[in-house]
Amino acid sequence: MKHLALILSGLIIVPGTIISADAALAQDSFADAFWQYRASTGVDVSSGYYGARERTTVIYVPATLQASKGPWTLRGTFSYLNVSGPALLIDGSSAGDSLGVRTSGEADGPGDINLFATYAVESLYDRGLFIDLTGRVKAPTASFSKGLGTGAWDFALQVDVAQAIGNLVPFATLGYRFTGDPEGFALRDVVYGSAGLQYTFGGGVTLGAYYDIRQASIRGAETPQEGTAYLNYRISDDWSLLAYGVKGFSDNSPTVGGGLSLTYRWR
Repeated sequence: MKHLALILSGLIIVPGTIISADAALAQDSFADAFWQYRASTGVDVSSGYYGARERTTVIYVPATLQASKGPWTLRGTFSYLNVSGPALLIDGSSAGDSLGVRTSGEADGPGDINLFATYAVESLYDRGLFIDLTGRVKAPTASFSKGLGTGAWDFALQVDVAQAIGNLVPFATLGYRFTGDPEGFALRDVVYGSAGLQYTFGGGVTLGAYYDIRQASIRGAETPQEGTAYLNYRISDDWSLLAYGVKGFSDNSPTVGGGLSLTYRWR
């Protein structure tokens, strides 16, 4: 559950696309009949010590393509990574679901590819309740030899729940990640989750914040915990801009981080 992929999309999962319950109902028949597409890119920068004496910095540049029709949404995220510093980043990086595992120096290159399939429980929309069920597959395209990824496939299942109360939306996520079996690492499967609130103002402005916690992949490591605040501005019917900041609350989390994401949608 990472920052550029967490914030709700059609009230669940991709930033910059938050809608109200009334809007969801109005778009229902259109969404069932035609494919709708989104593309987004941005930059995420995080920095922390992760128990080391020197700072480690991760720069993550993702590109996401998404297609939705009826209750189904398919999404793929591709990325480029730059990692510098001495820390071992199995859990602490905010860079998507790519896992940097460098222990010194600096490296850059393509990150892992993440593929998502989401099913929305549309029958609850008229109650302002949004439930999404998502499966994710990570293809290990990040270089293991450079220390930009684990070199192993991993998988995740998660459920996202949001309740629209006028312009206020409380939301929560619960998921389980199968971390795979990377060479040289004894990793365990982990449970992760988050909870937050968002509020939509007039003029296309939405503010929100959430708290993210997950088990450490390495037994005995400190539990990663972060807080994120975000602002989404709908520039037009087609364009939206998201800005966010991150504060870590664990030695296994970035000390600070933040980023921007620009989204375009077409039909």
